[in-house]
Amino acid sequence: MTSTFRRPVIWVAIVASVTLSSPAATLADDDASWAGRKIITKEPGIWIGHTGSLFRGFVQRQVYDAELTDLTYTVLKEQDGWLSVRHRGAQGWFPKDKAILLSEALSYFDDKVRANDRDSFALACRGRAWKEQGKYEKALADLNEAIRLNPDRAAYFSNRGMIYDRLDEFDRAIGDYNEALRRDPVDAQTYYNRGRAYRVKKDDDQAIKDYNQAVRLDPQLADAFFHRGNAYKAKKEYSQAIRDYGEAIRLEPSWPDPYFNRANAQHANKDYAQAANDFSQVIRLDPEDADACSNLAWLLATCPDPKVRDGKKAVECATKACDLTSWKASYFLSTLAAACAENGDYEQAIKWQKRALESAQYEKNEGKEARQRLALFENRRPYREE
Repeated sequence: MTSTFRRPVIWVAIVASVTLSSPAATLADDDASWAGRKIITKEPGIWIGHTGSLFRGFVQRQVYDAELTDLTYTVLKEQDGWLSVRHRGAQGWFPKDKAILLSEALSYFDDKVRANDRDSFALACRGRAWKEQGKYEKALADLNEAIRLNPDRAAYFSNRGMIYDRLDEFDRAIGDYNEALRRDPVDAQTYYNRGRAYRVKKDDDQAIKDYNQAVRLDPQLADAFFHRGNAYKAKKEYSQAIRDYGEAIRLEPSWPDPYFNRANAQHANKDYAQAANDFSQVIRLDPEDADACSNLAWLLATCPDPKVRDGKKAVECATKACDLTSWKASYFLSTLAAACAENGDYEQAIKWQKRALESAQYEKNEGKEARQRLALFENRRPYREE
């Protein structure tokens, strides 16, 4: 077995240990495992690959899938000194000793730069490591120098764009993403990053175009579906948003955020039962999510569809939201008031609505509507959304 996948050649050999395409050995899953963690490759030009069978499975050959041209990757699996990552939609393996954890990369690449201050790769990687530490000006200085030394490397521009994102310099970020895509027009991640920058600038149409490109190039990029859903939701195109959130959920079923946003889109689309189900899924995945508890309680208390309303459960969910926020969140207190009213406990509804109105910020944002609800409760009537 070669030490690293470097070039797409066909190399035939008997493989006696690990079959990289479908690992049969136990994958590392203890605290020392790198699975799920971010890494940087120690040098450029590393290839990922797998083994393929020839001659009825008795002879194996190395199949090279992609060269790792990005600076960072998330480890999918680890086995016997090998790491599996995804690049441009391809998934493959490379030796673990060719990578370092991003959280530990700063000192490694600092030594590399001290040894050779014209090593553009080491400078770019140190810059990425500085970004991880929140040292954005130092990160920017390293990426600037890396680009000066090697202006043809798309990853340097895309990573500098990410730093400009963090500095809220979105026009500069978009400029760097443009340069990265000019050099590497099939990089789904950079289209995704540029789409997010356009969203911050409230250009949802351009953001959607970039997310379209991202999912075309990498149909497994759950983030791009999720954020395209956000853009459609902002445009009040709820059906399309719901479809995109559904695709993000299919790709990442344990990620609560797409469920939460899909619930809000379904609520806006008057799919109340589905919205309640999705809020329940968020709470299943993250029982400490106070926003999901409050949103579900509000829906169960105020929904115009009587088949969805459930006053008792609404009180339970609203109480949990208040508990999780130490009874200091005025909006959650207001939700509890609506839940108590739906449950027929108008004295408690009045109490909690008045308590919510003690917040100056809540009074400023919700005062008129909040007092209208208080008047309903004082007249022993629940509140219903239109």
